[in-house]
Amino acid sequence: MSGDGGHATGRRSRPAGVVKAVRVTLTAHPLTASQRDGAFPLVDEPAEPVSFGPPTGARIVRGPEARCDLLPGAEVVAALRDLDMGAWTGRRLAEIAPGQLAAWVGDLAAAPHGGESVDELLARTKGWLEGLDGGSVFAVTHPAVVRAAVCVATGADYRRVDVPPLGRASLTGTGGRWNLRLQ
Repeated sequence: MSGDGGHATGRRSRPAGVVKAVRVTLTAHPLTASQRDGAFPLVDEPAEPVSFGPPTGARIVRGPEARCDLLPGAEVVAALRDLDMGAWTGRRLAEIAPGQLAAWVGDLAAAPHGGESVDELLARTKGWLEGLDGGSVFAVTHPAVVRAAVCVATGADYRRVDVPPLGRASLTGTGGRWNLRLQ
């Protein structure tokens, strides 16, 4: 028997039920023309070009929209898609009826635009985070998804978190318990 606990590789096997540590870095895509104009982005609207690189050795993932396609070879993950704004897609905030906008901002379960509610986005994001199985993940996604991940990890109110284009947050944790590092 070797002096490494009996394992020829020098690594001990993990006891059953032990969860591996995860590090997730979420980066919001760059500014789009719609965002610059105060409108909800179109589904396949590109973002302004930028250059950045992910950490070495990380699994690279992205939202399915064109504005997240910034790193060659990134795996497309449907759960990282933008919040579905329904009939408001492409519309400027000034064009939305104030009552509808107030209902949406005031109630995370509301979806007056006919798309996805913030509560649904939070549930989707939580499911994606819970499905990660250890290691390092670098994700290019949307400000709304980065906000949702921060809220899932910290319990913060979605309405009190703001993520700008290219905003970045890192989550580290195990078993659903997260630490947040802003960058």
